[in-house]
Amino acid sequence: MSDSQPTWVPFLFRYSTRQIKFAPGAALELGDVAAARDARSAVLVTDAFFTGSEALARIVQALEKKRVATTVHAVPNHEPDTESVAACRGVLQAVQPELIAALGGGSTMDTAKVARILLSNPGDVAHMASFDRYFAPHDSLFVCIPTTAGTASEVSEMAVISKAGSDIKLRYRSQNMSAAIAILDPELLVSMPPQVTAHTGFDAFTHAFESYTSRLASPVTDPLARASLHRILEWLPIAYDEPDNLIARGECLIGSTLAGVVFNSTQLGLAHAISAPLGAMNRVIHGLGNALALPAVTAFNELELGDKHEALCAMLGTERVADGVARLRARLGLDQGLDDFVEGEKHAAIADAALKSGNITTNPRLPEHRDMMAILQAMRVPLKDESPHDRLRQAYAAG
Repeated sequence: MSDSQPTWVPFLFRYSTRQIKFAPGAALELGDVAAARDARSAVLVTDAFFTGSEALARIVQALEKKRVATTVHAVPNHEPDTESVAACRGVLQAVQPELIAALGGGSTMDTAKVARILLSNPGDVAHMASFDRYFAPHDSLFVCIPTTAGTASEVSEMAVISKAGSDIKLRYRSQNMSAAIAILDPELLVSMPPQVTAHTGFDAFTHAFESYTSRLASPVTDPLARASLHRILEWLPIAYDEPDNLIARGECLIGSTLAGVVFNSTQLGLAHAISAPLGAMNRVIHGLGNALALPAVTAFNELELGDKHEALCAMLGTERVADGVARLRARLGLDQGLDDFVEGEKHAAIADAALKSGNITTNPRLPEHRDMMAILQAMRVPLKDESPHDRLRQAYAAG
């Protein structure tokens, strides 16, 4: 027996998706999934990109071969809002399907999640928003089929919906809202444009990174977060360079999903706290918002990473973690500056909004308003060859 005794910290691990199916062409197994449930009616929620596509037609055909009457509902081609959720709920109420499947990116999956759970929890879309509110389960089988490797909404218990006509972001979380089955088909990601690959991929990287460094990280989440980081770091640059590389697409998809499994338990961190108001107040694409924030945030957090500093440096191939994060960002063509999207006079409002985020409390280092302003100042222009540490140091000196 070892003389040393472990120092245990209480933790909670939560996960509610029952199955994850992965294979090239796996989306066509949706008909078999429906037949196993003896489902006879389905609503397939998708986005504008897939409307009229051959991929969508083949999935509908696979359902109809199993005698599943299928209705297709396309959500608008913008971030999900209360109006798009209400429209989707109206279709689901009219059809009363036994199977609900979401085929698309995070916007499509989040729309379907909230619309479906409101079938068994009637109420106004906006007023029902809550974090960990109890939602009565709905008896339909819910399946998510992601077409990007980024949000991990296919395994997440959460959804983010904008309040139509405002900058307000509504957040929903419930284990009864999650998909029962996630189908991962890398063929659906082939030929995704490089910029979309970069935005969604850096979002997935940030999920894995912030989950690994979270104050709620645990012996259960750490191995999954490391597995996600290894896959994304190795294969995301290849997927960016070679859109048709099926292996790279598959590895990125698995990495993204692993990160989603983890952040259900760990929550995220300061980069996500900043990217949320960047999206809500300035329409900055979510993955890009994370890319703008993460190098400076990591420089701020680095002294609090403990033993994970060495592990992250080994994964990133750098002596300092923030330098590795910045290098990945540049590799993906995302070395951009906040000034291209946000006027300087809005920094205080962004800082205030970020400090209200629940992700602040799980960040390795707790920031104050002065820290937030320095981080935003450090984000203003591209780094080029400058270290995030030097940039942040200059921002504090100037502040």
